[in-house]
Amino acid sequence: MKFLKAISIWMLLVSVTAVTAQHSHSDGHDHGQAAHHAKVMESDNTFHSESLYQVPTLWMNQNGEEVQIQDFAGQPLIVVMFYGKCTETCPMLIQRTWKLYSSLSEETQEKVHVLAVSFDYKNDTPEALKKYAEYEQLDLPGWNFVTAGQTDIRQLAALLGVQYRERSDGHFDHSNLITVLDKFGNISRRIEGIIGDLNDDLKFIESLVQ
Repeated sequence: MKFLKAISIWMLLVSVTAVTAQHSHSDGHDHGQAAHHAKVMESDNTFHSESLYQVPTLWMNQNGEEVQIQDFAGQPLIVVMFYGKCTETCPMLIQRTWKLYSSLSEETQEKVHVLAVSFDYKNDTPEALKKYAEYEQLDLPGWNFVTAGQTDIRQLAALLGVQYRERSDGHFDHSNLITVLDKFGNISRRIEGIIGDLNDDLKFIESLVQ
């Protein structure tokens, strides 16, 4: 069984590396882009369909603690990708994630965690993420603002179908996507954009814990 699991993880990472390599070729700086306006990129519909529990990445959260996605096994997980320096869509995306989470019943909130993953591995250190979480008043139990190495971040983005690229000014063009994993680590729902009704999404998440 351990051998089969190792093969499964290897195949998963090989497939993600291939997708990452394809995206990397198109991730050059866009010098024609306006200096202070991020471009919203569409989400990739070819996101991976296997359990994300197989990904062995060790993330570091805002409290300096190591976190793996498989740590949340058995419960739904809300995943969102952002970066701390963003002054445009990221604050709205994070607040939309908060609205989604805070609108759940108290019983469901106790069974759901949030993983907010930064694109900006250079600047979003655990200390910076701590300040960001405190500023957004989201340094809460069950909320992990995390960082890792560039390759690990790109692999997760490829798995989720999130596209992003760093610009010459240090900001990022990126998809605005909230992803819900079920208790098995499978992608069960994708919420795109920073506006729109969340009622159906709330009902769906509530159904995952019943």
